Amino acid sequence: MKKDLVEISKNLLQNISELDDIIDTYFDPITDLTDTAKDIFTPIKIVHSLYSYNKKRKFKSFLKLYARSLEEGGIDTPEKTKKLYSYLENRKNFNFINDTIESSINAKSIYGSMILGYFAGRVFSQTLNITLKELITLDALKELNDFELSYFTKIYSVADLSKTVNIYNYKKDLANPFLYEITISKLIQLRMVEEAPILTSGKPKGSFISSEIAEDVYFMIKDMGIEEELINYEM
Repeated sequence: MKKDLVEISKNLLQNISELDDIIDTYFDPITDLTDTAKDIFTPIKIVHSLYSYNKKRKFKSFLKLYARSLEEGGIDTPEKTKKLYSYLENRKNFNFINDTIESSINAKSIYGSMILGYFAGRVFSQTLNITLKELITLDALKELNDFELSYFTKIYSVADLSKTVNIYNYKKDLANPFLYEITISKLIQLRMVEEAPILTSGKPKGSFISSEIAEDVYFMIKDMGIEEELINYEM
């Protein structure tokens, strides 16, 4: 199984143009129904087709960014292949790569699937040690929806992250601060950012302290070239 994961990763780099057909085959819809069952099961077939299409889109997005990240990391030398085999001997690393693939298909956001692909390729090609930081990143990218990732990107594109951030100080750049406040609450819940200290006047509204986890996600978004796309998601 570990050998398969290395070989699949290497083959992806040689077959990127065929990924669409491969995934289409894997996610084939339910076969045609008999006439007698059509009235009962057609609605189920339609729902399954929509479900399969959604999963397919996310898996394609994951694999394409995974392959791109692997290409950037370089895994095609015999020395690197040997290192990857050794890396996957650690069950913690092996399980993490598998969990990332599964999470990408079940992610709430197509952008989340894309970032997870890039993230998994970087972790694997660089044989990064899996820590709580990587697990938090994985969980957060699975749970954030498209709007939340868009708001996150907008905040990080304008905020001064060297100090406590209060989105109400950026009203010129962040229209409707309440929606950003909701996103910040979600980011705190997912442990991507830290809750701002409580002041004598009470809990500061719309405030947080950035973290290495959130900043790494933002830099991946920039490296992938989707920052502007996420910023303009609602337009």
